[in-house]
Amino acid sequence: MHRVLETLQAKFPSAVLSVSEDKKRGDLSAKVRAKDILEVARFLHDDPGMAFDHITDICSADYPDDSERFEVIYHFLSLPHRTRIRLKARVTEDDPVIGTVTPVWKGADFLEREVYDLMGIRFEGHPDLRRILLPEDYDEGHPLRKDFPAEGKGWRSRFEFLPRLDEPESEWSEGDIPDDQRHMFMAGDAPGSSKRKTEMLLNMGPQHPSTHGVLRVVLELDGERVSKAIPDMGYLHRGVEKLAEGLHYMQVIPHTDRLDYTCAMTNNYAYVRAVEKLVGVTIPERAEYVRTIVAEMQRIIGHLFWLGTQALDIGAMTVFFWTFREREVLLDMFEKLCGARLTLNYFRIGGVDSDLTPELIDSLKGFLKTFPEHMKEYDILLQNNRIWLSRTKGVAVISGEDAINFGLTGPSLRGSGVAYDVRKLEPYGVYDRVEWDVPVGKDGDTYDRYWIRVEEMRQSARIIEQCLEQMPEGPIIADLPKVIPPPKPKVMRDMESLIHHFIIFTQGFKPPKGETYCATEVPKGELGFFLISDGGPRPYRLKIRSPSFVHMGAFDFMARGYLISDIITIFGTYDIVMGECDR
Repeated sequence: MHRVLETLQAKFPSAVLSVSEDKKRGDLSAKVRAKDILEVARFLHDDPGMAFDHITDICSADYPDDSERFEVIYHFLSLPHRTRIRLKARVTEDDPVIGTVTPVWKGADFLEREVYDLMGIRFEGHPDLRRILLPEDYDEGHPLRKDFPAEGKGWRSRFEFLPRLDEPESEWSEGDIPDDQRHMFMAGDAPGSSKRKTEMLLNMGPQHPSTHGVLRVVLELDGERVSKAIPDMGYLHRGVEKLAEGLHYMQVIPHTDRLDYTCAMTNNYAYVRAVEKLVGVTIPERAEYVRTIVAEMQRIIGHLFWLGTQALDIGAMTVFFWTFREREVLLDMFEKLCGARLTLNYFRIGGVDSDLTPELIDSLKGFLKTFPEHMKEYDILLQNNRIWLSRTKGVAVISGEDAINFGLTGPSLRGSGVAYDVRKLEPYGVYDRVEWDVPVGKDGDTYDRYWIRVEEMRQSARIIEQCLEQMPEGPIIADLPKVIPPPKPKVMRDMESLIHHFIIFTQGFKPPKGETYCATEVPKGELGFFLISDGGPRPYRLKIRSPSFVHMGAFDFMARGYLISDIITIFGTYDIVMGECDR
């Protein structure tokens, strides 16, 4: 048994009900009494031998036939010991209450609110427990419960309490604001009120161009300084996790494209890796190289998109045109590879859909020759530009310790001096067969996060170049008939292959019962998929650990004390896409 599990059982003989080590998948898990969850969690965080300093995710599962219906699932990572653990606690339908772990991890704030919103589990002691993706006045239930229909039960606008434009102002008063909306307003904000305070309230978004149309931030201001920033999300919530429960595993792949729609290729990669880990699929060597190459192409595309839009939001238009120039070249290659430019649906469980052609390889090599010079052009425009420096240096500073505690990942974490990259901690693809470095910042500000993304593009080009040199011949998809459909040419000629194809696509495949979490390093950070299988052809539960959502949990912390104009910079520094954030 793993030492972490042994230590837990010895330290909490009555609180820890059982432990499990899945050596095949490398997963550690422990079932804990709900009333002891905070004590156990604090030990995991504080004890030097445990040091589970990073909160990865909190999610839940619904088992309607069980007397303890709801299961709360915590995912923690120990960066010093390079170990993950999953804690699970059960609560009943009559009393779905469990203690909050926000005193230990600040990042638990948003994660617990999501569980409350979508499953209805209450976290005792939570500082601000209210809905987060659905409107606060939504009274139709909790969508992730098994008895909630996938088509929904109804909808009421989160703003229906506001006055109609054609109503006289005197007909509406502060007393008309519902209690659960009152925190949105300061005294004196309501129409007809004669009160005045030094602080004022400002709505930024969702219509604001630089919040990209689907994020509202309620700012409490002291002059031009932000004293509080309350993100209001859910405008792009599409219920992907709920939809996945009614789809075969293969049918979920196109839905992952629509999460971070600017980096669809890496979303595909993250999802199929989770299914492969659940099923136990071995990927052919050439397919691993192809996967790594296209994933790094997507990383460059994602960072180019971020750099251009971040510069545009701050006021530099030329950079936007130049980064999109290179992005278009890579998107043209994606189009030749799989017929699509944005939502790609290219990865397959067991491999990829099509191979890199000699023409594509030559085009990619040509791009790699010219790309370094283009990178220098971006540096000339930005690196020493005094406006860029004044808008990014010393803005949205977060220490490494706080970044870990909030669960930040990717450039947002590495900018604070923490060298955590899933590709190094838990290598996949062929990342352990090529030489590359993890860029790390030192000041934890917006400039460092900019520098890291630029340096990561150079490292991605370095990885692609080595992969092209090393790539062997061979198949691009695994040979596992119970899971993977036969090649299309065989389907068109061979009756057995046609029957096999028909069964796979109509009935799906059935992974063994079990659960697993799989993390992948995408341009925005750690994108994780947690899967629970009941032995059927559809996921019993699919949870998406979205870096954009987790990063928004630190928005208020990083915004306080800065200017209104800095809010746009802070939003951009995370590289957030709200489709992934809201899911």
